[in-house]
Amino acid sequence: MNADVASTYADLVADPADADLAVLRLPTPQEPRPGIFESFFRTGRLDFPEDRLKEILSLLGAVPTVVGIRLERPAVIPEIAERCAALLADYGANDEALLDIVFGRSTPEGRLPFQLPRSMEEVRRGRPDVPHESSDPLYGFGYGLRYNG
Repeated sequence: MNADVASTYADLVADPADADLAVLRLPTPQEPRPGIFESFFRTGRLDFPEDRLKEILSLLGAVPTVVGIRLERPAVIPEIAERCAALLADYGANDEALLDIVFGRSTPEGRLPFQLPRSMEEVRRGRPDVPHESSDPLYGFGYGLRYNG
């Protein structure tokens, strides 16, 4: 996240222990692939590597954290969803747009265009050409919340 943009919304601190709230932006999980064409697309597993997940969960345990995740494709993020203070999906929003939602200057309006699977095992059992196949997704197709009032 761009510190110059974030500083127009809140006082920034270097140590999460000194923060009242953290905002963490995450990309869609991916496994980089060789080749020019493949390098333009997020591919591979839908979950974060174990070392990266531990790093993320450590922050979530240190301070209430709003996680904004760019969903270029579904992601397997049950541990993140369970431990974050709030979870926002975006599809290419800039830092200002995300922070406008976090700080109440704008309201969230989007809906998920796909299911978010609960586990990689569920992904492996599924068929890649069948949408909305999960009977127990982490979040279902069309899921989205609104602010009250």
